[in-house]
Amino acid sequence: MKSYLLLIHFKLHSSFSRWKYFIYPNLFSRAKYSCATNPIYQQKTEITGVGRITIGKNCGFGYRIGGFWRNGSIEFQARYKDAEIIIGDNVFTNNNIFICAANKISIGSHTRIGQGIMITDFEAHGTDPENRNKVGEIGTVDIGENVWIGNNVTILKNSKVGKNTIIGTGAIVNGVFPENVLIGGVPAKILKSL
Repeated sequence: MKSYLLLIHFKLHSSFSRWKYFIYPNLFSRAKYSCATNPIYQQKTEITGVGRITIGKNCGFGYRIGGFWRNGSIEFQARYKDAEIIIGDNVFTNNNIFICAANKISIGSHTRIGQGIMITDFEAHGTDPENRNKVGEIGTVDIGENVWIGNNVTILKNSKVGKNTIIGTGAIVNGVFPENVLIGGVPAKILKSL
């Protein structure tokens, strides 16, 4: 009987968390999204933009005891009609994540993402002083499988991170990095092989 009551409690809590942290914040979203299974939501997760977002199986967004949980949010923004964010299976994030695509961002399966992360595949403003009010260069971001992204990391356009790579806390990633390495720094560079 006790295990049955615990199961009911878990199901009710999961349903409430899904409503509070995902369904309610996205009632009026214009973005197109699909989830292979119902992810676990422990922080408000917003789907914005007009592009497409695909979320794999068994993912989790936010972590109640991960720090900076209250009043924060996770946002997946496929900004333009043809923009796409693809999240693989078994991807888990900490809190306060912003992933914004003008073209394409893909995150491989089994990736772990720390808190305070920003991933973007474009320059929000042009670098030419005469064109600062226009969007700058647009690229892609490709994060391989089983990558561990430490806290407060920024990943910029045209970055590719190989599978099994670890990105150290506070890194600014801009470039192509192979599999099985530890990268870190500003700008990020290879610190050692794994």
